[in-house]
Amino acid sequence: MKKIAVFLLLALCILIIGCSSQSAIPEGFHHYEKKQVESALDQLQFKPELPQYVPIPAEIVVTDRFVDMQTDQEAFDISMFTIDNDIFTIQIYDTEKAKLTAANEEIQLADNTNAYYSDQPYSKTLTWKKEGITYKLTYRSGEHTLSKSDLIKVAESFQPS
Repeated sequence: MKKIAVFLLLALCILIIGCSSQSAIPEGFHHYEKKQVESALDQLQFKPELPQYVPIPAEIVVTDRFVDMQTDQEAFDISMFTIDNDIFTIQIYDTEKAKLTAANEEIQLADNTNAYYSDQPYSKTLTWKKEGITYKLTYRSGEHTLSKSDLIKVAESFQPS
């Protein structure tokens, strides 16, 4: 009986550890090469947050550190591509970019952060500012569509890396 109790306790511990190390991803969303992106973030002078999941099954992930010409501040780009030519880009600027145009729809994220959504024929964009950093999500469609609420879910999943 004692062996069974020890076995059950050990199995429970393994289950708890396994479940806690990986966050739940909502249906229709996907993992991405987060370790690769976090490694690239180590080169930055600022510490942005990253999403816990993305809205496309990213086959290729490309990161790029650059200086934003408008603000002369450090910036970071994460571009993800699918086999079907969908492109999901996360741009992160170490500054609060210029004011957003009135053409954007103002929305509020779950943490009461103001965000701005734009739906153009060629792309959908969601931009917000948090703790002096500007985040911009852009989706360019290949064969799939992405809703405004999908972009909002990704934005709300951002956490410190």
